[in-house]
Amino acid sequence: MKFCTHNQRKAFSFMLSGLFFIGAVAAQTGNPGYEIMKRANDRPAGNDMTAKVLMKIVSKSGTIKTREFMMYQLHQKDGASSTLIQFLQPADVKGTSFLTAESAKGEKSQYIYLPSLKKATRISASDKNKPFMGSDLTYDDFGSRDIEDYTFAMLGEESMAGRACWKVESVPKDKSGGTSKIVSLVDKESLLIVKADFYDKSGALYKQMTASQSERISGIWTIVDLEMKNLTTGGATSLRFDAVKYDTGLSPSLFSKEALGK
Repeated sequence: MKFCTHNQRKAFSFMLSGLFFIGAVAAQTGNPGYEIMKRANDRPAGNDMTAKVLMKIVSKSGTIKTREFMMYQLHQKDGASSTLIQFLQPADVKGTSFLTAESAKGEKSQYIYLPSLKKATRISASDKNKPFMGSDLTYDDFGSRDIEDYTFAMLGEESMAGRACWKVESVPKDKSGGTSKIVSLVDKESLLIVKADFYDKSGALYKQMTASQSERISGIWTIVDLEMKNLTTGGATSLRFDAVKYDTGLSPSLFSKEALGK
């Protein structure tokens, strides 16, 4: 799980560092769970990032589909952030692009460009929980969260693959969503979210993100292998990040609706 301060917005992409939040809550100062998540948020993440990603979608029956895409992220000085995904293969998704853009005030817009339509279509709020490109990720997974909308509790400590972690519970104040709470493990050394368990309204675990490998790239701790399991469908989606680069000077013009498909 990843948190962002008001002036340091980072697009929600658990793919690299867990769940991202925006904002700060003075009332939670002194809350150990909040403090850990704030530290995770404030760790270095670079001004921009580029990566080549291999996505494997495994169904309950064991059928495997693969997707390959380029991923770009930009964090601007005013707090705005953007994430762009450009699919490279297979042929049936090649040329498809997906953009998430967030203003410094937290206003989020998402667009998908389909080569067959030759235009960018905005993702509506009603579609935010739908599967992203047939995977176990949703469109809503590519966006930030406001820390003010959650309460936190430190649950203790736990080890994962031999690494010491803090265990933190995050509970949304808005009860209308499908998730009642998220329990995360924060690696003490890297401050990466290496595991996140999502519970539904009935209290049942329905989705689980696990980061199996991380590396320090250009001095920045980065998750390079992770898996999202959908315990409801029995499916799973894994992501492998290669050729990760930080601070290459990406232009803001790359992250615009008008640039999609070009």
